[in-house]
Amino acid sequence: MERRTEIICIREVLMKHHASGEDYLETILVLQKKLGMVRSVDVARHMEVSKPSVCHVVATLRDGGFLTMDSDYFLHLTEIKAYGIRYLRVIFIGSLFVNFTQSANMVMRGEGLMKKAMMIMGLGALLNIILDPILMTVMGEYAIEGAALATITAQFVQAVVTLHYFLKKSKVVKIHKIKSDEEIKKEMFGVGSSAMMMQLLFMIQQTMLYKMAFKYGGDPNGILMAASLRVYAFSFIPLWGMSQGLQPVIGTNFGAKQYERVRQAMKVFSIGGLVLAAIFWIPSLLLSSQILSLFGVEASIITQGVGNFRLFYSVFILYGVMVMSITFFQSIGNGKKAGIIVMLRQLFLFVPAMILLPMVFGVKAVWFTQPLVDFIMIVVGIFMMLGELNKMSKEKVQV
Repeated sequence: MERRTEIICIREVLMKHHASGEDYLETILVLQKKLGMVRSVDVARHMEVSKPSVCHVVATLRDGGFLTMDSDYFLHLTEIKAYGIRYLRVIFIGSLFVNFTQSANMVMRGEGLMKKAMMIMGLGALLNIILDPILMTVMGEYAIEGAALATITAQFVQAVVTLHYFLKKSKVVKIHKIKSDEEIKKEMFGVGSSAMMMQLLFMIQQTMLYKMAFKYGGDPNGILMAASLRVYAFSFIPLWGMSQGLQPVIGTNFGAKQYERVRQAMKVFSIGGLVLAAIFWIPSLLLSSQILSLFGVEASIITQGVGNFRLFYSVFILYGVMVMSITFFQSIGNGKKAGIIVMLRQLFLFVPAMILLPMVFGVKAVWFTQPLVDFIMIVVGIFMMLGELNKMSKEKVQV
């Protein structure tokens, strides 16, 4: 059980690498929707340019991962670090597969094939679940490698199924010759970099939270922080899913200059984000002890730290608006403003605050720094979004 738990913890960190590469490819969908039309030649052109570009980026990250495996940057606990290195050596091999699959899956959604895209992703998840216990058991003392092998096997199957669709079945997009287009690459990476940066900085943010929790609060606070971040990550998934639905709506209508529809979509999705966040926020505050106990946290640690958990989770209800505002700027092709929000939230405000505030307020600051920074950035993001929407309202609307 301990080994299984450690594998899960390691995966939480490593999947941020995969997510960052995937977010570059979300740009394909953004660029196509910006045009306000669906032309197969444009989509195929973006596919031809983006695939080698992203594979190059992912390969660089993968090779960099092999070169920096012995670094203490991500895992500073010796025993967990040893497991992490073993897991990394296998999981990085499959990084190209997962990024191809997830990026192509975005294009499939752009074709309107939501069900097919979901089925392919579900196939990989189901296969991973089936193979995990089998390979971990069969490989015995190499169970860590078995878990990683199960993951990349599932990713490989997903990649093959996805590639077969675009080679043989897609009526809109065909992957044929690979070529480079500097104009497309520049715009693609310009918009997608904010999404990638958000994932990378989130990884740094989590690392700092772990380190500061252990430094100022010892093992009890470190354990509680680990459980809190799992609850946080689980609660964040539906919000991110909703933002994926917002992206094509905003992109299509913005490209067609239907600005009133853009305003209405932002209103509906922002309210929906608040409601969805509240569904997780309210139970997490009312049933904090019970929820933390589900993650194996000892009763004594929960009793001492439940107040800190509630403080850490205090502004989560507003995260729906924050996610929608970032997605809004990505969808209209304004990667600069999306990047500003991300950089301010997760780097320029968070890092100095997390270093300085605990020196003054102790371990309590480790728990209130993130919600404080997030609240500031939510307010800033709302004003930036409203400013952009007001700017749109002054332009002529095409009916």
